[in-house]
Amino acid sequence: MPVVLKIDPHRKVVYSTFYGRITDDELLGHRKAIATDPDFNPSFTDIVDFSAVTDVAISEKGVAAQAAKPSLFSSSVMHIIVAPADVMFQLGGKFKEFAQSTRPNVFIVRTRAEAYQLLSSKPKSV
Repeated sequence: MPVVLKIDPHRKVVYSTFYGRITDDELLGHRKAIATDPDFNPSFTDIVDFSAVTDVAISEKGVAAQAAKPSLFSSSVMHIIVAPADVMFQLGGKFKEFAQSTRPNVFIVRTRAEAYQLLSSKPKSV
């Protein structure tokens, strides 16, 4: 699967980096990797980075299927999608639209720097 999953319990972030060619099946299958990781915590921030994707074989139907699945994360969690390429940015927008009721805090940015800026502006838990 063309994805690297890193969970940082100290920073409370789940960071997924997709690279190369990605498909609907790979996108949907990544959910299991997150859910079964012993460091996963549903209160962590979710960052999905598509900066290294070179070929997109994701359909709008696949995006809708992903959005229709219940979130692994708490409803208050910030989901940040890093999508420099126009096609991924547009698919991220579709995901945000489809997932409004289950993931109200979806942000789509063009760069990792923007993602980290959003992350640093997140209110700290007490």
